Amino acid sequence: MINGGQSGLVLCPSILNMISGALTRQLWPEKGMTNLETLANLGLVYVMFFKGLEMDLTPITRRGKKTLGLTVALIFLPFAIGCALHALFSKGDTADGTSGNGVFMYWGSVVAATSFPTLAPILARLKLLCTDIGRDALSVGMISDLCSWFLVVVVIALSATPPTGQSTYSTTFLVLLFTVLFMVFCMGVIRPLIMRIIKGTPDGENCSDSTIHTLLFMVLACGLVTEFFGAYSLLGAFMMGMCIPQSFLATILVEKMEDCVLGVLMPLYFAMVAIQTNTSTLFSKLNLAVIFLAALVKPLCGLFASFFCGIPHQDGIALGLLLGAKGLLPVVIISIGYERQHLSKEAYSTLLLVILLSTMIVGPTMALVYKKMMRKSLPYQQRTIEGAQANEDFRVIACIHAPRNIPSIINVLEISNVSPHSPMSVFALHLVELIGRASAMHIVHDSSSSSSWGGSANTFFSRKRAQSDQIITAFESYEQLHSTYTSVQTLTVVSPVDTMHEDICSLAEDKQTALILLPFHKQQGMDGKLEDSNEEFRAVNQNVMGLAPCSVGLLVDRGIGMLSLSATNPSSNSVGVSSRSNRQQHAARVAMIYVGGPDDREALSYAWRMAAHPIVSLTVIRLVVGENAVEVEPMDFPGDDEAGILTILTQSEREKEIDEEFVSAFQKRIPNDDDSIVYTEKVSNSGEETVSLLREMEHDYDLYVVGRGQSVLSPLTVGLVEWSECPELGAVGDVLVTSDFAAHVSVLVVQQYAVARPGANGKKASDVEAMPF
Repeated sequence: MINGGQSGLVLCPSILNMISGALTRQLWPEKGMTNLETLANLGLVYVMFFKGLEMDLTPITRRGKKTLGLTVALIFLPFAIGCALHALFSKGDTADGTSGNGVFMYWGSVVAATSFPTLAPILARLKLLCTDIGRDALSVGMISDLCSWFLVVVVIALSATPPTGQSTYSTTFLVLLFTVLFMVFCMGVIRPLIMRIIKGTPDGENCSDSTIHTLLFMVLACGLVTEFFGAYSLLGAFMMGMCIPQSFLATILVEKMEDCVLGVLMPLYFAMVAIQTNTSTLFSKLNLAVIFLAALVKPLCGLFASFFCGIPHQDGIALGLLLGAKGLLPVVIISIGYERQHLSKEAYSTLLLVILLSTMIVGPTMALVYKKMMRKSLPYQQRTIEGAQANEDFRVIACIHAPRNIPSIINVLEISNVSPHSPMSVFALHLVELIGRASAMHIVHDSSSSSSWGGSANTFFSRKRAQSDQIITAFESYEQLHSTYTSVQTLTVVSPVDTMHEDICSLAEDKQTALILLPFHKQQGMDGKLEDSNEEFRAVNQNVMGLAPCSVGLLVDRGIGMLSLSATNPSSNSVGVSSRSNRQQHAARVAMIYVGGPDDREALSYAWRMAAHPIVSLTVIRLVVGENAVEVEPMDFPGDDEAGILTILTQSEREKEIDEEFVSAFQKRIPNDDDSIVYTEKVSNSGEETVSLLREMEHDYDLYVVGRGQSVLSPLTVGLVEWSECPELGAVGDVLVTSDFAAHVSVLVVQQYAVARPGANGKKASDVEAMPF
């Protein structure tokens, strides 16, 4: 529809006149204007039919008090202000005698309207769809779409021309009565018939061509009926679309007509809109003041709403700005007013400019102002597992590329030890690569509607919906097992691969998570070796690890999804296990390889959390530098100056001190009667000896937890970094995952959030109340 608008503006006579007056007369001959207007209105009828197909009222019924307050402040209050602006503009509106019943409603409707189809792409481009403000904007936007259609019905009824000898009020009443009866007929008669057609179609087959043609003809028939009774043809087409449920039938209808309507007919409609615009009268002081005020109404109402809805003031302004995005519907409203001579050309042109200005300023203003404010105003403290407090909610983003990732991710979440002292919030993120002509979007699912893909009839979403349903079902089952202390929210993100990491990081920032859990881009094949499943997702993982606002865990699944976790007693786990002697037989043997550095401390913190689970046994293996090891020098430091080398050496010594304090604190907190946690040290003098030590214990464990070990200078990993196949796994992780390593066990590589590392702010590791499990 946006492309159609752009094409229409290019074909606008005012633009063509700049090129050639003869060309304008040839393209827009006076005798042919009626035919072109008929084609444009035909395109508009089918666009309204598409809008009816996309309208989904079920999410509106599940909105809370907060959304209700925002709706009042951002829809009904702007409507009242828009009506007041009509009074300010009334002199210009009545100058040519075109005022009539309900003129103020045209103004109120335009100022209050929000286009849900226009709003969603803006939020997708700004990476705000998964944020609280994005969901609030979509919720209020859907309600606004519904309210706008109600206003259209009332405006049409008020603007109906009464027959000779009949009063205006009786005509308005009859139009409203017919509209209600027509809606009842559509939902009570036409919709059940269409439902029978859908149910009578065998699975995997499509409806016949005659059925499709009949339904497309019924769109025109409904439009003619409503036009005949004075309710305008667009209402009939919209209601016909509402009668068809979201199904394969809706997909086929859109595919049949979309290219022709949006690519050919709608540009003609926008050109007709441009023809009726008179730009010469727009630049008076009064008109400019009205346009400016109308564009500011929604942001000011958003600020007003923030005082009563418990949201930050900058979020309220941003929400109002977003909901100022207009679409096709307000253009239709003012076109009806101009056609029925209730709006003068000056008022029509002024309102059209309000629509254009309000929509155009949303994207640039949000990108330049709000997102910078949001980065400064959204700091949160617990970005790491190491720094987590005892009674805090452990917040995790679990990324899923495909259903095969589900078992391993859920099992890692399972052994993360949910307890009354440390509840967990999981945000399961289904990552879908954007292909074809689909629009980037975020979908928030809930338990009452596991398939909340909105009203899109695009076949791309239909193909991915089955996968999404599997993921939703799996995580709903996981939440039911741990419903007391675990909350799960499932989301689907559809975006290009090269920007997918921005969606993940944006969600982590908004949800204030401590960990992002990612699946490795390779999957285990039939022969036990890892095979590339999607090389593009490797870049997603690397970008997330480089830009994440919290710690990151990269999971290499080679069997953890098959762990027998069903033996876990949910009730005993949910209330915690105080007696280690009463543990069940250990079904998950976890080994943590500790070399040193912030990433290893984060990995040990996570492993220690796992050790509190009744089925987990943890072995911490610390690799200690032997006497014969050669010290590693920072030879490749940029600039190679003495001050820089001295700084690196000083930081390295400081990290060693923090490691000693951290490991010492870990050892002291191990209960004497707990045989599920074992600490041991092994000596190594080089990278080769480290590999040999790892091979000696390759069959002893089900899961290795290791730190990525970036920027750590240690003789224990000399030579391993240079020969690393996957640098994102770190030196030790890469060794455990390489194809020539005999053990086929899963590996979890942990990277700590850099800025929030203990020690960076002068604190000792022992000063941080870490790992209270």
